[in-house]
Amino acid sequence: MTSLEPPTPDALLGTIESCIQNGERLLEETYDLEFRTPSSSRFFLTMIAQEEFAKAFILFLVKEDIVPLTRPVLRAMNDHVCKQLVGMIMDYMIMHWDDIEQLNAAMRREYDLGGRLPHDIGSAMELLRYEKIGRWEANNWVWSEDPNYAVSALQIFKGKKDRRKQDALYVRIGRDGRVRSTPQSISETETASELERAGRYKHFVRSVLGGETASSRYDKAIAALTALFTQQD
Repeated sequence: MTSLEPPTPDALLGTIESCIQNGERLLEETYDLEFRTPSSSRFFLTMIAQEEFAKAFILFLVKEDIVPLTRPVLRAMNDHVCKQLVGMIMDYMIMHWDDIEQLNAAMRREYDLGGRLPHDIGSAMELLRYEKIGRWEANNWVWSEDPNYAVSALQIFKGKKDRRKQDALYVRIGRDGRVRSTPQSISETETASELERAGRYKHFVRSVLGGETASSRYDKAIAALTALFTQQD
């Protein structure tokens, strides 16, 4: 990888703050649409806000010398799928739960995994590093064996999440010329769920900037990202 001239930490912090503030602005604007039905426009703004927070986290990784600033990494910051894969990784580090049973189940899974990442999170990282950024670096290689990526990460990689985001704006037409989807398909429940996720992303990037990173999940994920992006001579 050929790194670009590294920006100063202050410059990176300014850019990170701009991304966070823009995500916060988008979330604020969703409340202007709170009583509109369907909630599709609100859903779309929420998804874009999530991507702004994911972009801020990528820049944080650059600032911490975990990810190098290269042209492919810059391209990833403008790629919806890359930011959605980063969001999946952030979801893991945040460790959200709704009740004590979910928390206990998550803790049991972490205990069973030991130092390993869950398959879906490891897949998200590898898809981001190799199938996205890696192929932008050099598109003349193939795997000796097809990787066994998790279905949930592959669905994001293949654009399922981004198509859902676009369904919030457009009428989708099938091959037979008939309507496949309209913005009316976006439910209030779906929108509320993504709004909660966006809020978690916002608090997460604010917390890592403030040095609040005491989490075994965070440590495991950062160690894996560091290994994936370490330049091999």
